[in-house]
Amino acid sequence: MANKIEGRLGRYQRKSLADQVYLDLKKLLLSGAIAPGEKVTLRGLAESIGTSPMPVRDAVRRLVSERALEMLPNRTLCVPTPSLAQFREIVAIRCSLEGLATEAAAVKLPSAALAEIYGAKDRYEAIARAEVVSTEDMVEANRELHFTLYSESGMPVLVSIIEGLWVQVAPVFSLSMSTKVREVENMESFHHHLRLVAALECRDAAAARDAVVADIQDAAHFIEHAGVLRG
Repeated sequence: MANKIEGRLGRYQRKSLADQVYLDLKKLLLSGAIAPGEKVTLRGLAESIGTSPMPVRDAVRRLVSERALEMLPNRTLCVPTPSLAQFREIVAIRCSLEGLATEAAAVKLPSAALAEIYGAKDRYEAIARAEVVSTEDMVEANRELHFTLYSESGMPVLVSIIEGLWVQVAPVFSLSMSTKVREVENMESFHHHLRLVAALECRDAAAARDAVVADIQDAAHFIEHAGVLRG
């Protein structure tokens, strides 16, 4: 009996570890730390999050099925670079779904969540205007701003779908926040974030939706002209 219990606990522990590794790898991809088209290995991913290759293998299978990673013929992995058509499709879906989540959240947003969104907005700007800019920190502040808002929509299935779309294009979208390829003064996101928090203060769901959609579309427009998408 003891051996059966230990065996079952071992399976639970392995499953729990694989789930945690999956979340860690997803967070790594969402951060934009791995560039589009960059090749990675199981061992390299394991080292980047401080674990062994075995749970990484299980997590990678899930991420490949979610189109967040691509398995190449030689069994190496890469962060896929979407084609222009794929990118435009995802952007259109993001605008619809994130607009919906924003409208749902805006009418009932708690003051504590609004304060968190303000904090993320301010961190985003402070990071962008620092002498040494961390694109990964900017991406994380931007993600925190958006998902703090979406999480208040009361629609967890919708939020999960949005996250699945983000992980497919986050490495590409992170380029719109990189000061290596874009001047800080030309980042329209500052203006859109300001419009967003002003609309949320007034519980103006339509204006909040417009600000989020404009934020997505302007970043997408920059990426389309940056020459990073597949033809």
